[in-house]
Amino acid sequence: MRYPLLAILFPVLLTACSDAATNEQAESTATSNKLVEAPKAVEIKNAEEVTKAAPDKATISSAHEQLKQLIDDQSCDNSSQCKVLPVGSRACGGPSSFIVYSTKTADTAEVEKLAKDITALEKQFNAANDMMSICQHLTAPGAQCSENTCVRIEGSAASVY
Repeated sequence: MRYPLLAILFPVLLTACSDAATNEQAESTATSNKLVEAPKAVEIKNAEEVTKAAPDKATISSAHEQLKQLIDDQSCDNSSQCKVLPVGSRACGGPSSFIVYSTKTADTAEVEKLAKDITALEKQFNAANDMMSICQHLTAPGAQCSENTCVRIEGSAASVY
C-alpha cells in the first residue's frame, strides 16, 4: 500500500517544487532586467591643469637625493638594525625600488615618511603623464649587518605583497 501511494505523491511533489523554482527564476529575471541609474559623471580637468598639478622630474629627483642623504650612513652593530623599505611607484603598480638603511643612524619615522612622499609624487607623475612601465613584480631584498655595515641581500624570497 505504501509504494502505490508514494508512486502517486512523488510526481505531485516534484511538479510543486518545479513550479516554485520557475516562479523564483521569473522573479529574479524580472528584477535583474530593471534599469539602474548610472553614476553621475565626474568633471574631468583638462590635461594642462592635471599636468600643472603633477610634480616634475626635478622635484622627484630632489626627494630621492634627500632620502639618499638621510640613509647614507649604513653603519650597524647587528642585523636587526638593517631595514628594507619600498620606495616609488611604477605605472603598473608596486614600488620602483627598495632601499636598505640602518635604524642606528637614520630616523625610521623620517625615512618612512620621505619614502611615502616619494611614492605619492611618482604616482601623481605617472598618472598625469600617462606613463607606462614594465609590469614586473619586484621582490624585496633582505638586509643584514656585515662588517658593521648594512648590506642588501639579493635573491631572498621576501615579497612586497
